[in-house]
Amino acid sequence: MEATTLTVAVRARPGKEGAAKLRRAGQIPAVVYGTDAPPAAIAVNEAALAKILRSGKRLSLIALHVEDPAGARVENAILKAVQRHPVNERIVHIDFQRVAMDKPLTLDVPVKVEGVAAGSKFGGVIQQPVRVVRVRCLPADIPEAAIADVAPLEIGHVLTAAGLKLPASVTLVTEPGLAIISIIVVKYEEETAAATPAEGEAAAAAPAADATGAQPEVIGEKERDERRAKKDEEKGKRQTEKAEVKEAAKEKKK
Repeated sequence: MEATTLTVAVRARPGKEGAAKLRRAGQIPAVVYGTDAPPAAIAVNEAALAKILRSGKRLSLIALHVEDPAGARVENAILKAVQRHPVNERIVHIDFQRVAMDKPLTLDVPVKVEGVAAGSKFGGVIQQPVRVVRVRCLPADIPEAAIADVAPLEIGHVLTAAGLKLPASVTLVTEPGLAIISIIVVKYEEETAAATPAEGEAAAAAPAADATGAQPEVIGEKERDERRAKKDEEKGKRQTEKAEVKEAAKEKKK
């Protein structure tokens, strides 16, 4: 895969104050590290980076054209991490990792679904529990995605990691037997769920049996109010009786 070109500049003032000034100017503070070279604080044009991210080449090899007062240079790197603001999701920091072109990398790539599953004609839909797989390859061979061709899949079929399409120069690291795609019938499940009362509804419609196995009596709101009033009345009578007994005991002591 051809490397993506990105021009960056060495930061003159690393730190929080310098980073805030960069962001106001449409630049993103970043760092590039790895290999035997020391880490370098750099600045990246926000619009240029956004263009790369929109193009879907986030995982591609990036040729960083570094503008440095000590001398311009080109460093091969990959985009390692993107940090965003928790509220507005604006990119606030970037990590680049230098790579040696002759040394393999291990990294995660997305799974891209292609085709229309044969089982879709009979109500089957795709279920995809796994979105990325791990691969190993040279930096120049980093694939944009692992291709999942679902066209042959019938209802009940499963596509494992071993069935993904990858270039011959790329080695799959993820467990080959891991289920990536399955074709299920959601319609049947939905109808079954509709026919089965919800937990709360089932509890209301069929009260649980007590310890003896007998079903509790179901009463209406009016009956509940009457029983509650009766209990309150009986409670009041007991309290009155207790008070009278205590009063009688006091009189007897006198």
